[in-house]
Amino acid sequence: MYYFKISSRSLLSKWRQYISLFLVSMFGVAISLFLMFVISGMLSAMATKAKIYYGGDFQIQGGYDYLEYFHASEYVKKVQSVLPKNAVVSKRISVRAHESFLSYEGSEARFRQVIGIEFDKEQALFENFNFVEGSAKDLSDRYDVLISEPIAKMLSIHAGDQLTFVVTNTGHGIDTIPFVVKGIFRDSSVFGMYTVYFSIDYVNEFEREEADYANRICVYFPDGSYSSKDLPKYHKALSSVLNMYPLVETKEDFYEVLYGPGFEEETSCIVSVESAMENLKLIIDAMNWVSMLVIFALVVIIIVGVSSTYRVLVLKRVNEIGIYKAIGMNRFNVYRILLSEACCLMLCGCLSGLVLSLALCGILRCFNLSFIPAFDVFLTNGVIAPRLEFSNIVAIVVFVFVTTIAAVVLSIRKAVEITPVQALATTE
Repeated sequence: MYYFKISSRSLLSKWRQYISLFLVSMFGVAISLFLMFVISGMLSAMATKAKIYYGGDFQIQGGYDYLEYFHASEYVKKVQSVLPKNAVVSKRISVRAHESFLSYEGSEARFRQVIGIEFDKEQALFENFNFVEGSAKDLSDRYDVLISEPIAKMLSIHAGDQLTFVVTNTGHGIDTIPFVVKGIFRDSSVFGMYTVYFSIDYVNEFEREEADYANRICVYFPDGSYSSKDLPKYHKALSSVLNMYPLVETKEDFYEVLYGPGFEEETSCIVSVESAMENLKLIIDAMNWVSMLVIFALVVIIIVGVSSTYRVLVLKRVNEIGIYKAIGMNRFNVYRILLSEACCLMLCGCLSGLVLSLALCGILRCFNLSFIPAFDVFLTNGVIAPRLEFSNIVAIVVFVFVTTIAAVVLSIRKAVEITPVQALATTE
């Protein structure tokens, strides 16, 4: 405590000499943390959109030579019986829209994907949607529908309005079915822009399938307890009630066999949301690598800038060091004073950097970036929502603090070895 008192007084009396070191550490830490918060928020937004699109944390897909589950409710019960009680298990059907389109007051909108869901079971999952109008809370009727904001703009339609689903059926006839728009969600990404969510009961009717048909069993953990590390455990549990295919890194590994030679016995496979996003893995890896390189470069700048500047400042204080030694201090005591100064300086810089990074995150939230093509996959309600993680804050601050202090120790070791006579004889 005594040494920190001396060092703090020294910093306050000579603050002009240390202001550049403080600014280097503050801006370096601020930009590093800001970048980590932004990347984490963008990836989190993409993962949330993927979970909604794929039905949760992982899917169970299977069949003989095609993705199909007849009497799907029985499979749901089997899966639910071996998974934790907090897991929400639901059936889904995902099909192409074929020659179908949506119509409203003379306007038409084509879309790519029809997804049939169990409205009652997927409420928790759809709470993560960014709704522009309406919500998923009132979804209950067979003829309710959720559409994306881009489709709503094409049709100039609002929540509560009734649109027409125009279907070209297998007999080459045209059916028109009225639907009520219960919600319009903001998503122009690869996951949501051309996707429309119907009741699974209607989609089975639309596809001329049996009433209890599905081609996916979805598993979602609303409390966030899911981890990809638990997949082997879930796979083992599911193997007791289903004939499970070995764990795969990508769903294509399973499809090659399913759509190739097929299986003699009905076989199911776990497809995690991570493996389903394999096509986006290159983007994710690139973002992580870029952020790490930028952070590494900033840390190097902090270390080099602080250590070199501090060495110059210490050399200007050889007379002061000589006085310390002349009154009985040994080199370890001098080390403590100088390191206490460096620690105070870095601590203030890191804390200020954290505050500045939070301020930058707040400013970033003010800008709607949904106008950027294909960028919406990284956005939450049209903006980048930086994600603060305590582990990231600790990692950056500790790494910068420790490495910089170590560099300072190396830069001042010659100065503290000087004798009182040499120090007092030196002119600044």
